[in-house]
Amino acid sequence: MANLMNEVERHLSNDVIMQLTRQIGAQDPNKVKTAAHSISELLISAMANSASNQQTGGGLFGAIEKDHDGGILGNLLGTLTGQNKPSNSSTMNGEGIINHLLGNKQLEAAQAIGQMSGLNIFKSGVLMQLLAPIVMGVVGQKQKSNGLDLGGLASILLGGNNNQQQRGQNRAGGLFGKLLDMDGDGSMMDDLLNIGMKILKK
Repeated sequence: MANLMNEVERHLSNDVIMQLTRQIGAQDPNKVKTAAHSISELLISAMANSASNQQTGGGLFGAIEKDHDGGILGNLLGTLTGQNKPSNSSTMNGEGIINHLLGNKQLEAAQAIGQMSGLNIFKSGVLMQLLAPIVMGVVGQKQKSNGLDLGGLASILLGGNNNQQQRGQNRAGGLFGKLLDMDGDGSMMDDLLNIGMKILKK
């Protein structure tokens, strides 16, 4: 089965990257492209962790089955510009997806993405929320087209995760693995990050 990262990047065309650049108020689409790649790797890793956990796997599988069938990928640019509105509003709830996958590790994630790409922490945070429905859509499309159960979903997530982690560790010293293994402590800085991201999105 094709590597999930390749599937995600196939949908991140130059036009989509330019639109994302405009939406987060960034100047350099190359930085956004770099950040988008790192965010996609992080989210796939987080989903792999979740799918492999008995306590969280069922919730992730249910959310994918209910809200993420990959339909947005057919006209992704139209969806990002607001011209194409999904019938299910939960499909584009990037904030909810990030909260579920990263919890109170969002600040550390945004910092890591910013360090790798050169984007500031708030733009990195908003970009995470914009990309989350796209990554979920790619995974959901795989789940639907192949009729995967939770075990099958975990298998493709872990398979893609292993391939990309080798690349990620070469580039980032296994930063994402360390991030996902950290114990969250509910830092107040996460609230400040969310406030800054909401201001930026207005």
